[in-house]
Amino acid sequence: MTAAASPSASDPVAASGTAPVLLRVTDLQTHFVTDAGRVHAVDGVDLTVRRGQTVALVGESGSGKSVTGLSIMRLLQRTPARLAGGEIQFTAKDGVTQDLVRLPEARMRAIRGGEIAMIFQDPMASLNPVFPIGEQIVEAIVTHRTLGRRAARAEAARLLDQVGIAEARRRLDDYPHQLSGGMRQRVMIAVALACDPVLLIADEPTTALDVTIQAQIIALLRRIQTERAMGMIFITHDLGLVEEIADRVAVLYAGQVVEEAPVETVLARPRHPYTRALLDCNPHRVLAGTIGAGSDLRPIPGRVPDLVAPLPGCRFAPRCGLAAAACRTETPVLRPVGSDQASRCLFAEAVS
Repeated sequence: MTAAASPSASDPVAASGTAPVLLRVTDLQTHFVTDAGRVHAVDGVDLTVRRGQTVALVGESGSGKSVTGLSIMRLLQRTPARLAGGEIQFTAKDGVTQDLVRLPEARMRAIRGGEIAMIFQDPMASLNPVFPIGEQIVEAIVTHRTLGRRAARAEAARLLDQVGIAEARRRLDDYPHQLSGGMRQRVMIAVALACDPVLLIADEPTTALDVTIQAQIIALLRRIQTERAMGMIFITHDLGLVEEIADRVAVLYAGQVVEEAPVETVLARPRHPYTRALLDCNPHRVLAGTIGAGSDLRPIPGRVPDLVAPLPGCRFAPRCGLAAAACRTETPVLRPVGSDQASRCLFAEAVS
């Protein structure tokens, strides 16, 4: 399928959708085991990321975005979560494709950080407060690369300089609490890039930042991706950010992908009521007048469904203004709508 051209595309090949596939997730199932039963946090997610391409995962809190990213990294083993099914086919730097779900943990440790890296939401919670930031970058480098500590320290300074931290060599000995929120986020990006990954998962990396720093971080990610031709999964609830950074969008609701298409297509012509609702409650688009003259913010009514025992039919039906009787009994599948768009809606063609 052809991805829409965007500033984040590293080259025409990636932008055309013909670049090699880095990651192909098929029918991913991740459940949380609770006293109330199994929570189907990720329920049949399909996802494809090509080299040099950014795929955004969009949805409300609880839609399964972050759990999808953590499942790909296999960082849920020490939690109540269980990978209950599906495949995560990843093509490493050596060209070998393997299913991450079935890899031994020792092999997965080499891929985690060395081949696939993740930027987490809260850098203050992710950085160790008792070690200097330089030591934390050095640790990532010596774990995955054949460099001594002196060379690794020089590389850490180079990485800090690359992510825009002034006086990088002096800053190596600073502790996380001595840095601003924007600088801590840049350090997290440096840690993620330390081993030159081919795939980067950015989990709401700008959530706690003001709009000026947010714009700087987005520009930084776009520049680094272009320079390195990385694939990237960008997790967010903000469709305004999606417009700036993504090539393709996968909209998640209640653990399922409900719409998937190039970013320009989704923003201009959504084909699922949930996507339409997300656009209608985005204040930036209302202020810009891009969702219709005189439009007001329209919050999405109701609440997300119980994922322990989902109701039959469409999971968005109780909150949907287009829902018909069939929506409460027939379970929709993700189906093609047009040449390069898919929707999990029985009446996708009627969405406007």
